[in-house]
Amino acid sequence: MKIIVLKDQIHLAKEKTEKLIVDIPFEKWNETPEIIKSNINWQIGHIILANYLHGVASISGADSEFSKKVKDYIKFYGPKSNPCDFQSEKPSAKELLDAFQFTCSATFRNLKSIDTIDLDKITEVPNPSAKTKYQALKLLSQHQSWHNGQIAILKRILNI
Repeated sequence: MKIIVLKDQIHLAKEKTEKLIVDIPFEKWNETPEIIKSNINWQIGHIILANYLHGVASISGADSEFSKKVKDYIKFYGPKSNPCDFQSEKPSAKELLDAFQFTCSATFRNLKSIDTIDLDKITEVPNPSAKTKYQALKLLSQHQSWHNGQIAILKRILNI
């Protein structure tokens, strides 16, 4: 039962993210309103990075294909990053959407292969926010939902 709830929550968070960003013009992805000091590029990059940690690395271990694809993401989108830094180096909206889908696909592959008994096992790589695979997967959907709220606020401020 636990695994079904986790899968549903992760799926719903992904669907909500997609619904929120589908109508945001790419040219607005780097606009950073002073009142919130964030932008869509950073929000999606941060979600990708966090989802990789919680849904891929914590469950099945580090993925070299992902690492090659997103080698600078910690610098651009990590917890201590500034959404306004490295603007010219960051991936485009299209590249981020591709990386988002790649990360979601890897997470859903892991969800298909994990059993309820595996949920209480420690994460495959150290995770500063979760000790067990269950905690990592639960945090994935919660964290993404928090950022969905920030994306929704950004859309209102940007009049989208």
